[in-house]
Amino acid sequence: MSEWIQPGKTIGIIGGGSVARLLALSAKKTGYKVGILDPDPMCSASSIADWHLRADLNNEKAFQDIAMKSDIVIYETEGFHSDFLRLMKRTLPVPQGEDLLSISQDRVLQKAFLESISINIAPFATIVSIDDVKEAVQSIGYPCVLKANRTDERYKEHVVLYGEEDIVKTKELVDSGASVLEAWIPFERELCIAIAKDASGKIITYPVTEMMYRKDRFFQTVAPARINPEISEEVKRIARNTAEHIDFQGVIALELFTTSTGSLYVNELVGHPHQAYHYTTDWGSLSQFDAHIRAVCGWPLPEKVTHPGPAVMRFFNYDQLDQAFTQARIQQDWKFAFYQSDPSDPDTEKGHVTIPTDNVNELLMLLSDIGM
Repeated sequence: MSEWIQPGKTIGIIGGGSVARLLALSAKKTGYKVGILDPDPMCSASSIADWHLRADLNNEKAFQDIAMKSDIVIYETEGFHSDFLRLMKRTLPVPQGEDLLSISQDRVLQKAFLESISINIAPFATIVSIDDVKEAVQSIGYPCVLKANRTDERYKEHVVLYGEEDIVKTKELVDSGASVLEAWIPFERELCIAIAKDASGKIITYPVTEMMYRKDRFFQTVAPARINPEISEEVKRIARNTAEHIDFQGVIALELFTTSTGSLYVNELVGHPHQAYHYTTDWGSLSQFDAHIRAVCGWPLPEKVTHPGPAVMRFFNYDQLDQAFTQARIQQDWKFAFYQSDPSDPDTEKGHVTIPTDNVNELLMLLSDIGM
């Protein structure tokens, strides 16, 4: 069993987005001090943290600094080199580990790992040039989708190819670095499951949720997912199998596609708490952020997490902020969380709302009608 990090110690967080903000709130509630490393002076976590190192995530000196100022380091982003974690592990605990980071930030490595533990994924090919695209589509077929090899669960920039004429559209993405061409899965729903593992190896799973993206950005969760129980149980089995084969403490997540016939394909592994589970801060017996802090600091996890019923969570940006303020004064059962973030960036999340409901479809129609 790893070291127990006592309250009063300092948790350093690499990244300062909304995940880091909610992790910081959980940590401070439990009695820890919090520092963050993020280049943005107005990042969401900056108003919560006790201190903020403002530096790019490719700055090795900044990683040395956060290690010196912290008793334990965790991360909420994959946007830095795993070698930095390897260096930090010489002097302090990094419970999520560099192996998890390496797998979660590299699509090719991730797919090799998932195949090695017999998890179903879409057919794919590694791409470094336009000629690779032309060759790969001969076996993968159309439609297919090109994705950057580096991952980021917040944004889903990609290029969909429906025929040979679309190959030219991949040039910008191909020129930006290595990428992956995947067969297009005609999915019915896009799912996510969060998995927590503590120092003893105990694994608990959160309810399977539905995800939705708008303009390549994540914006909505429906919990639990509107799928049959057999699919839900299979998703949980896949999640446990994945967690058992990676050495880590904390919360990770899997993104999956399910088709109309019930087939499941794992699309991505996220090596830290997922935005799809922000709703757990207001809904359920243990938020994913509390679970993450407990697990990385050596506290035991409960046997299971429980939730009182269905809920929908949506993020809102600057354009929707006035409507969010209006609804916050009207809707007594809607649970709002507002973030500090850069006011000059209209696309940055300004907060989220979690809404309990007995009728998901009616609620989704209402949200569309009011522009949220």
